[in-house]
Amino acid sequence: MQTRLDRGSGSSRRHDETGTALVELALVIPLVVLLLGAAFNGWNGMQETIRLTSAARAGAILAASDLTSNPGQALADATTAINAEEGVTNVYQSGDSGANNYVSMATQTDTISALTIKVVTVTISHASVSFVPFVGSFPVTTHATARYG
Repeated sequence: MQTRLDRGSGSSRRHDETGTALVELALVIPLVVLLLGAAFNGWNGMQETIRLTSAARAGAILAASDLTSNPGQALADATTAINAEEGVTNVYQSGDSGANNYVSMATQTDTISALTIKVVTVTISHASVSFVPFVGSFPVTTHATARYG
């Protein structure tokens, strides 16, 4: 006996779904990779900010020490302290404000109730490298202050 399947009936027809999961996976994987890359960039930027804040503190402490004894050398010594804290040589610099890894210093004097407070602020401007394609770099700027005098 021969059995005949009615292919015209919609309820008894089975669709071939082989390959559907593979197509869905191919559509979702780039989105997942992009989201993971963005999360990693955020984590990396946060770690860089913490590390550079520590380096800026070292520079501010040395600059405050120099401002009481040798003010002309304060920025150069702060930059050297930042490079030492980062474990590098001549990467952070204070000569070209448009360059990456720029160190700047500002002083401020406040008088509160006949008490004079002198503060030095050291700022590090750094362009962090992105690990996500098409994003480029993003700026990381940190500040640290110290009292002197």
